[in-house]
This record gives sequence, structure tokens and C-alpha cells, in this order.
Amino acid sequence: MGKMTRLPVASSIIVPVCNDEEALFVAYKRLKHIMKPAAVSYEFIFVDNYSTDRSADMLRVFCAADIRVRVIYLSARCSHAAAITAGIDHAVGKGIAIMEVKPVDRTADMSELASPHRGYAIRALEGFTHSPLWDSVPAG
Repeated sequence: MGKMTRLPVASSIIVPVCNDEEALFVAYKRLKHIMKPAAVSYEFIFVDNYSTDRSADMLRVFCAADIRVRVIYLSARCSHAAAITAGIDHAVGKGIAIMEVKPVDRTADMSELASPHRGYAIRALEGFTHSPLWDSVPAG
């Protein structure tokens, strides 16, 4: 087989996750349902903000089952804005959307956006090597 060609992704959906195991599966199914009729290429980038519940385990399953799923595991808890930034930094879509696992009042986070936030440190990446972006059409 020849060299693989990277195809463009139209949309990157960033999903910050922090101890969301109870709502995570339903949110993932809902996101897939929303994107299916869009008929555009997309990726889900889940950013695990150092969850202490089973969220990381669930994300591993999503990643193994769906080639559109990528997961960033942060090495320490950071701000919500920094988790979103980690997702944006690794997104390849021409358009980027931020989605929440469950409705959250983020008014307290507005001060984070107005001031410089601490950076983030990545513990591991998953799903960034297998992808719907790679086509079997030889390059050239």
C-alpha cells in the first residue's frame, strides 16, 4: 500500500470532561446523532481534565470504537479554559465548536477567559494516529 493522504476535517468538536462518567455516554451518543446528518467530516476531541471517576476509561472505549474520537488526558487538573485550549491546539478541523457533557453554569469561568490562564500539561494522547483523515489513496 502506498503512502496515505491526509484528507481535511471540516469540524472539530472539543468536549472538556471532568468527572462526568454519569452523563458521558449519553452526551457522546447525542453528539454522534447531531453530527450524523451534517454529512461533513468531523472529529471529537475529548479533553480529560484529570478525572478521578471512570471518565478516562469510558473515553478509551469511545476511542477504540470510533475512529473519529481523539482523547487528550491532562496530567493535572487545570482550568476549564486551559482544557478547551488543549483541545483547540490539537484540532485539525476548519471549524471548531466547544460542547459540554452536561449543562454547567460557567459564569464563574468568565474571569478565566478575561485573564491569562495557566497552561496545561498532557499526560497522554489517544486516537491521533488512527483517523478518518487517512485515506488509502496514494499520495501524489
